[in-house]
Amino acid sequence: MAKQLNNYAPEEGNVKRPGVHAKTKTSSNKTSKNYKKKYRGQGK
Repeated sequence: MAKQLNNYAPEEGNVKRPGVHAKTKTSSNKTSKNYKKKYRGQGK
């Protein structure tokens, strides 16, 4: 039986993360548990 070579290497900029649906740890949705204001400061 011939030995198979695996030459597949994913591009660094396009890495798939199975099971992880968010690229950032914060959310712009106010009701989300990971909600973080875009601009923290007085009156914003």
